[in-house]
Amino acid sequence: MARQNGILRKHGFTLIELLVVIAIIAVLIALLLPAVQQAREAARRTQCKNNLKQLGLAIHNYHDTNLVFPPAYVNAVAAGDLNVSGFAVRLLPYIDQGPLYNLYNSSVPVTDQPGSYDAAACAANLVVVRTQLAAWKCPSSAAPELSTPVIPAGALATGFPATTLTVPYARGDYCLTSGVRKAYSLYTYNGGISGKRNGAFAVAGSGGSVRSFKDITDGSSNTICVGERTGSTTMYVKQTPTTNPAIVGPSNINAVTNGVGWGDFLIGENWTMGTNNDATTSTVTVSGVTDDGGPCAINCTNARGSYHSFHVGGAHFLMVDGAVRFVSENVAAPNFGGSLTAFMGETTSVVD
Repeated sequence: MARQNGILRKHGFTLIELLVVIAIIAVLIALLLPAVQQAREAARRTQCKNNLKQLGLAIHNYHDTNLVFPPAYVNAVAAGDLNVSGFAVRLLPYIDQGPLYNLYNSSVPVTDQPGSYDAAACAANLVVVRTQLAAWKCPSSAAPELSTPVIPAGALATGFPATTLTVPYARGDYCLTSGVRKAYSLYTYNGGISGKRNGAFAVAGSGGSVRSFKDITDGSSNTICVGERTGSTTMYVKQTPTTNPAIVGPSNINAVTNGVGWGDFLIGENWTMGTNNDATTSTVTVSGVTDDGGPCAINCTNARGSYHSFHVGGAHFLMVDGAVRFVSENVAAPNFGGSLTAFMGETTSVVD
């Protein structure tokens, strides 16, 4: 403020100066915002990696206690029986969730239609599987925290289930590896067919078994046992939700049987067949052998049989030895497919 000729004058910004300052601030924000977003995603990615490390430690502790890996899931002994339980429940005591494990009753299924089963025990199991567990959720995921598959009566087989099932599951963004099949098997073995569930973990129950470290003859550092796959009844193409019937299936059946939560036994059944880049499948021929599927196994879709994350460029995978690796979505099929199997004799491996 100055006095000239007895007149008090106020000095301030002119309109042009104000606009210049605003423009400079806008440019600085535009430069800083991507850096802030990248820093946040880096932190989320680190937490996601740590989640898998925690699950890997739990698997090793389970093996130390039981001398075998947990079964991928325990299949029902009788045809039409709903009592199928997944491997994640067995890991609860090893991720500091002992009270939750004690609440679960393995003699009854997770169902809102108990029938002849004990209704109170079934209700307790429902409480367990809809409990949110940080170790099972990737912070980068955009999927809902809770998914509620509605499986119509007779949707899975004639007369099965007998009534419509509605089960809410807390999200689970990691799944087991069941091996390779169909088109992805052709890509992996150059036309050879591997139709077995030859992943690190086996299905127990009716005709099933369990595996241990001695069964991982391809090497524990070369074999994947758990990978990222966004758990949700929302189906994605890349990172965009889709309602394409070719992907979600007739009457949405693929979505509701997608293995949507950590307590859903279907996260133990992820048998990789691959898709096209648009998440659809087609008939492919490799070395004269034809089957269905596609060449993409990472980040094209979260449909069961693929792996999926909201990270740029790939997804995290837990090796049997406990290491966690970030695998590119462009990884060669022989390398990735070979790492999904535990005893096929491959010498190749995925790399960071």
